[in-house]
Amino acid sequence: MWETDPKSFSARFGLTDRATLHFRCTAEHLEARCDGGRDIKENVVAACQYCNGNRHKRKRPQDAVSYIELVRSRMKQGRWLPIRLIVGRPMHAGSNQ
Repeated sequence: MWETDPKSFSARFGLTDRATLHFRCTAEHLEARCDGGRDIKENVVAACQYCNGNRHKRKRPQDAVSYIELVRSRMKQGRWLPIRLIVGRPMHAGSNQ
């Protein structure tokens, strides 16, 4: 993820500027603000723009614990972060690139 320097991030991983936007560091509310979640440290974690947005766009949005289990399961299978976001060499969440 990147917070302030998207150009360096895109160059490091061989991403287009557009694809790089998906990896911007955001504040993910474990309990969404629209559901009464507060802006307190126990309720906010770092998440890339892709993960933060997609958790809430699902037909049936999942709670934080269920979503973590989904992400971990897909990471183990090498199926997290769709390859369409990656230009050039493959990169998956959890890699050391």
